[in-house]
Amino acid sequence: MGEIRSPYFSLGQNYFGDNSDHIHSPYISYGGEDYHGDYAEIHPPYSSAGDYRGDNAEIHSPYSSAGDYLADNTEIHSEALFHQHISGNSYNAQQFVKHGKVTRRVIGPWNYEQESVVCIYRVGKALRKSNEAMYSPQQISIGPIHHGNENLRLMERKKSKYYGEFWKGRVSKEKELEGAKSEFRAALREDENTIRQCYEDDSHEIEKSEDFLDLILYDAVFIFELFLKYREGRDEFKKDSILKQPWLRLAIRRDLILFENQLPFFILEKLYELLPENIKGEHTDFKALACSYFKLHLSSEFSPHAAPMPKHFTDLVRSLLSFTQNAKTVELIKSLHSATKLRQAGVKFKVPRERKCLLDVDFRRLGTEFHIPQLEIDGNTERLFRNLMAMEKRLYPGEEYVCHYINLLSILVVKPKDAKLLMENKIVIHNDEVAVRDLIYSLASDTIDRHSCYHDIFTSVDDYYKSSWAKNPAYFIEEFFGNFWKGVGTVCAAILLILTLVQTICELLGLR
Repeated sequence: MGEIRSPYFSLGQNYFGDNSDHIHSPYISYGGEDYHGDYAEIHPPYSSAGDYRGDNAEIHSPYSSAGDYLADNTEIHSEALFHQHISGNSYNAQQFVKHGKVTRRVIGPWNYEQESVVCIYRVGKALRKSNEAMYSPQQISIGPIHHGNENLRLMERKKSKYYGEFWKGRVSKEKELEGAKSEFRAALREDENTIRQCYEDDSHEIEKSEDFLDLILYDAVFIFELFLKYREGRDEFKKDSILKQPWLRLAIRRDLILFENQLPFFILEKLYELLPENIKGEHTDFKALACSYFKLHLSSEFSPHAAPMPKHFTDLVRSLLSFTQNAKTVELIKSLHSATKLRQAGVKFKVPRERKCLLDVDFRRLGTEFHIPQLEIDGNTERLFRNLMAMEKRLYPGEEYVCHYINLLSILVVKPKDAKLLMENKIVIHNDEVAVRDLIYSLASDTIDRHSCYHDIFTSVDDYYKSSWAKNPAYFIEEFFGNFWKGVGTVCAAILLILTLVQTICELLGLR
């Protein structure tokens, strides 16, 4: 008997097989109608967390999985199968998971087939447990995951105001109001399935198509109006109930970066392309407009066309901070040296003259210079990095470059004095070395893997460190007089050595 366990069934399963027993399926039970098998019993509500028995197979399915099940010797096409236990006959397990991206064939009430990849997830319980506020919006919800949060109702009213201002103040100048809305809604309806499948689960809780489309439309229009007002400059800020409050402007930007608080980028771009040219102005490309909004608090030089199409805003921000499209090789880091130890060996820490992306670190052996782009730590830094790291673990296995960057900092900053050294060299901008050390330690606690895209840099640094330690008196001082007890031990050992030497000399003289 084969057994398949997978988390979260999705929108519709298609089972063809005889002599099967049951289908028990809480969560969207559209799939129940696609079940064909003799002597079958179907228990619908909602088609997920199913319990299937028939044709020598047993499937237990929470999450969004097992979209097509075809009797014995079957192959199952599914999407979010991240925690499966698979055993049994000829089930093709290789088709399930490749780097978290699996094909799903949807046969459901919309009669729509396609391949899709989930790109918007809930952050895992382990991460949320001690850092709930880091992953949840504090002012505004975007998308279905946090929709209906009572704590965010005030901003829903402001969102409605932006919605009205957008249609009446912008679009209606070019075309009939209802015609424009219909065009937007038609575009959304055409891609409803695609949008739903971008979410791990919560979009499926909004069963009614019109309710789901209204949610996406309101949120998309809010984003357009917000970005366009930013483009119009400071004069617009004074007139606007949101933009005139600096703390609220910052809070909204923070919420728009959260991994759970996203709309798929492709639908935002598609809707934006429907706008008249005079509304879009010089920002005819939505990615360029979004970059100009988020770059207000990111210090890297970036061309909007330099990176592939992002999946959502969290992914876009990673592109703003990260490397170019060229993938980096990842290998194990074997030797670790803190910033102060490297300085004692003669390494100099410098901020690159040219503004590079944050992750673009370099070691120049000729000048023994460690070039690290400047990192300004503020109240948003931890939230930003935690969401980027959570996203990388889901979407970029093997390319977790932000996680590698945090690991690099954790290797360099072991003690507050290491943080102070980086602060003195303007690599880290903050006023408290203890707080910097604690933040880096806290972030790095979620990234225990020592494989890194910076392995070649650490190898070069280690080669230099090993060849230069004896030439630098500072290394000797740190190694043997780094603290009181080290100093006492070193002095005592030196005295003992001298006494032993004197005793040996006296004995030799006495023999004569």
